[in-house]
Amino acid sequence: MRMKMRPPLLLLLSLLCLLCPCIPKPIIEMPGPIAKPHCPDKCGNISIPYPFGIGDVKCAKDDKFLLQCNNGQPLLLGSLPVRHLSIKGTVNVTMKTKRQCFSNGVSEVNFYGGIKLAGSPFTFFHNRNKFVVLGCNITALIDNNREYRRACLSFCRGYPPSAAPGFCTTSLPKQLKTLNITLFSIDPSSDSNHKFCLHAFVAAKSTYSISEINLSKHPVTTQVTLQWVVGEEKCEASGNRSETYACGKNTECQSSTNGPGYRCICKQGFQGNPYLPGGCQDIDECDDPSGYPCDGFCQNTAGDYTCRRSDESEVNSRRHGVAILASAIILSIGFLLLIAGIYWLNALVKKRKIIKLKKKLFKRNGGLLLQQQISSDKGKLEKLKIFSSEELEKATDYYNENRILGKGGQVIVYKGMLPDGSVVAVKKSKKMDKAQIERFANEVVILSQINHRNVVKLLGCCLETEVPLLVYEFVSNGTLSNHIHDQMEESPMKLSDRLRVAKEVAGALSYMHSAADVPIYHRDIKSSNILLDGKYRAKLSDFGISRSVPTEKSHLTTSVRGTFGYLDPEYFQSSQYTEKSDVYSFGVVLVELLTGQKPISGLRSEDMGLAAHFICSAKKNRLFDVLDPQVVMEGEKEELVILANLAMRCLKLSGSKRPTMKEVSWELENLKKLQKHLPVELDHQEDDYYFAESSRSLEPGDELELDMHPRSTE
Repeated sequence: MRMKMRPPLLLLLSLLCLLCPCIPKPIIEMPGPIAKPHCPDKCGNISIPYPFGIGDVKCAKDDKFLLQCNNGQPLLLGSLPVRHLSIKGTVNVTMKTKRQCFSNGVSEVNFYGGIKLAGSPFTFFHNRNKFVVLGCNITALIDNNREYRRACLSFCRGYPPSAAPGFCTTSLPKQLKTLNITLFSIDPSSDSNHKFCLHAFVAAKSTYSISEINLSKHPVTTQVTLQWVVGEEKCEASGNRSETYACGKNTECQSSTNGPGYRCICKQGFQGNPYLPGGCQDIDECDDPSGYPCDGFCQNTAGDYTCRRSDESEVNSRRHGVAILASAIILSIGFLLLIAGIYWLNALVKKRKIIKLKKKLFKRNGGLLLQQQISSDKGKLEKLKIFSSEELEKATDYYNENRILGKGGQVIVYKGMLPDGSVVAVKKSKKMDKAQIERFANEVVILSQINHRNVVKLLGCCLETEVPLLVYEFVSNGTLSNHIHDQMEESPMKLSDRLRVAKEVAGALSYMHSAADVPIYHRDIKSSNILLDGKYRAKLSDFGISRSVPTEKSHLTTSVRGTFGYLDPEYFQSSQYTEKSDVYSFGVVLVELLTGQKPISGLRSEDMGLAAHFICSAKKNRLFDVLDPQVVMEGEKEELVILANLAMRCLKLSGSKRPTMKEVSWELENLKKLQKHLPVELDHQEDDYYFAESSRSLEPGDELELDMHPRSTE
């Protein structure tokens, strides 16, 4: 908790500032050589500091820092033209932008063909660059070694798009060395002859900005900032006695904060190129009296200087400042002893303020109302416990990293041990904002209305913190996503377990839609929100964005929120969430269970979402090619065809053509009966399916969350 600084402490700091007029040394521009002896230090008007070099490899640290300089041609780093080199670890290069025109019939286009920095000391500087797409109805993904790390979506509701195109922009992931940009068309037009064009590129933030003026002026090239390091280890591992250590004399080593490697800087009082064997040279402070004042005789020393007064007494300027500081500390000791008693007396006041703050947070987070409901409610709330913050700190060993069960977009879940020996899961927010408070409070309200064996139980909460903490029953066997996608080849998940999970999740959703006192829409059905216990029994979790819907209403009109790969396309287009939107997400989970594939994966040759891939394969009579080999080996043909047809019905574009969760649950429960009475064939009737996944802004991490508003160019 944030506590206000005590007035006595402020007074002490003010006294120290008055008694310590320490003057920092100014930074002097780097003089002297920047390149190795007998090596060129310029290419045109661009300086070439070592460890970079041109011409002979002996002029560079190694061939990874060797540049190409041809008369009249741009300076090249590999195939990238160089604009500027900095000894502080950056390189500005020029990259061509990519322009592509294609028709609605094309589902994806790959840009760049892979700009690769792997094996080199260079990475894209994530803080100084941005990813930009100019165009309409496009999802653009940055592919780093076939792992999607960033994406953005430009969605124009009007069709055809107006003359001013849409755009989207997002940041780059850390440690990015391979740049592949893949574009998915989400053009809602049915006109396959319609062609449209777009631009996608990376640009340094300081060199390119989106505005109404330059939207129509598509750049041909952009400037991009790269980072570089020397070595492949941190400072602690490299050691200054190593033969490969890159820092020269009078230097210090600084480990990179963005992956392996390190950089070199000059020590205080020295200047020059820290990578040259001779290292940094001493600054002659006596040549700069304005920066290093001396009212007597100035004498330069290594890394410092001395000043002799007229009485020949020598005073070191830096030590003089330290002596003043020491005097101030000595004078302050008495003051500290004096206020020690005041602090001791203030301890009681501090404790009372903490208690008062906890009561304030408890009240703000709805604690009084919840206590009243618990005392008057004879249902589930009666069993809900309100924990203190101290109880949960002790239960989680003060939120020890070794207790982390999993991380989501905005939350961390810890394993906790209560005093009675029971094991629980404690859900804690990473952020302290109003949205998270509302999301946690919503989860308490929703779970208080649900009593189902396949929905995770909420045991209690803590309301004494900035964002409430939620305490759940501990489900020991991880998530369904872990078992499907991270399973060992020796022990893949059995078909019987997969079908039981599908039946139990469908039953829980059917209960929420049809049997609860007020219908509840989950809004974030996915395999990572389905927990499994030791017997592979399913527990549906994470109700942060769920909503209860009055029986007289058929839908919710909200900003679009959900998870990439599971999102109902009809909901994305209309912002109206219905019970059939949960059915679509369940259909994706059912396809995951049957195929063992992730909803979004760069491993599929078509680079399309799992739902579209499954439907296309089924309609081409290649159903058994896309199913998990374990499923094909254990399942009967009739059974698998019925399950595939059920999944395809759940994934129909029009929600009105999808079954209800009650119907889905009934069909899964009566699968054996259906085998005897239904023909063994896939549903090949022409129908509308959605063949493009869509999102506007994807954040890094295991869970790719959406929170977006459709953009109109009307």
